[in-house]
Amino acid sequence: MLILLTEFSTTASVLKLIVLLIVFILILAASYYFTKWYAQSGLIKKQSNNISIVETYQFSPGKYIYIAKIGDRYVAFIMSKDNVTKLMELNEEDLNFPETDEKIQDVSFKEVFSKMTEKKHKNR
Repeated sequence: MLILLTEFSTTASVLKLIVLLIVFILILAASYYFTKWYAQSGLIKKQSNNISIVETYQFSPGKYIYIAKIGDRYVAFIMSKDNVTKLMELNEEDLNFPETDEKIQDVSFKEVFSKMTEKKHKNR
């Protein structure tokens, strides 16, 4: 009688494990397809052509100064946990934009890595 009970409980445990695995896989598949649908549905605002954050500066914990470009105008504002305060509108001449170096962008990782290893060997 004891052998029959242990066989039954082992079989029941294996069946429970299989059912739980199937349910787990179904939940994973459902969440994958839901997130894929949600991303493509347009409910999420992907990008804006007229609004962009130019620069951010944190001056205390939880408080930031942002410079945003809205259309052709630049606006500086402070954002904290509780509120947003507009500081001023800025002219493009008032801002310093860093110049991008085209040579840096066209260099491959392999070239940069080889230059770094050469410098390291020269210093030894």
